[in-house]
Amino acid sequence: RPTATRATAALLTIAAALCLGVIARHNLRGDISEQPFRSSSKSSSKNYELLDTTGPLARLHTNNDAKQTSNSDNGNSNEYFVFLQKFPLENTWQMIFHTEVVVCPRSTFHDSTDFLSTLDQLVDTLSAPNNNNSSDDTTKGGVPFAPVPKEQWAQQSNSKCIQLGYGGAACPTTCCGSPHGTDNTNYALNSRQAVIGNAMGDAKELFLYGVSDGVSGLDAYRAVCGGNPDNVATNPNTLPTCVSHWAGTDYNPLTNNCNTFTSTILKCVYGLSDAKPNLGISDLVTVECPMEKRRDDGMDVPMCLIPVPPTSLSDGDEIGMKQVE
Repeated sequence: RPTATRATAALLTIAAALCLGVIARHNLRGDISEQPFRSSSKSSSKNYELLDTTGPLARLHTNNDAKQTSNSDNGNSNEYFVFLQKFPLENTWQMIFHTEVVVCPRSTFHDSTDFLSTLDQLVDTLSAPNNNNSSDDTTKGGVPFAPVPKEQWAQQSNSKCIQLGYGGAACPTTCCGSPHGTDNTNYALNSRQAVIGNAMGDAKELFLYGVSDGVSGLDAYRAVCGGNPDNVATNPNTLPTCVSHWAGTDYNPLTNNCNTFTSTILKCVYGLSDAKPNLGISDLVTVECPMEKRRDDGMDVPMCLIPVPPTSLSDGDEIGMKQVE
């Protein structure tokens, strides 16, 4: 009888472990809440040409020294605030987190002078952009990010920001795990909506990482999803990556998750710190940016290049996306 009792206990333990595994997979996976738009097969990445590749690293700053612009278009404003929003996941006792990058033109907040003043003050506390793309900000002075007061960002309803997030999905195409539809490209800073379905929107926190002079949220999306056209031209059967292809099937809760995606944007596109606000085991990967040559001096720098969409794209084609063969 003792042997039977031990066997029963062992079976119960195995069953409990299996149940916990299923629950953990469901809660930690972070599937996107809706299928993102994908590119038309008619688009060709060989037609891409690069933006000025003396940047984006050389075109970043954290001091508010760029001219303000009255242009309210998402892709043409000169100055952009780069935020990180943090959500705990449901049923994880607020111990597991999802993050997204939100990029807003300065003109988004022209009707809120108090909020702009707060952002400018926060910018002055931040460390300088890291042109070497190292995670070590201790020698640069300042802090890598600053919390934005909730009572202020919660009032910002102007839908001129770009939401950049990533989650799992049953799709194998490049960046299909990063929704880029109308809701994502017309995002309000006070929105509690994440790209995944199990994020706790009411518990959202917002952090300011820096200001970009000339690199928009659309540019950032193209950098991680558009690829390097020079590599495509020499090896047309594969799509070059900015750390990952970011397909829905590439998602891994530990090694290639939403926080890997936001680290890639912050570090490899904007040259900012990839340090995160108390994410714990949710953010275990140190991103290594690809080495690319700058056009001005030919130096190899760790960054993801930003392609410009070809003028031959027809109406309805999605910007910076390509089917994976």
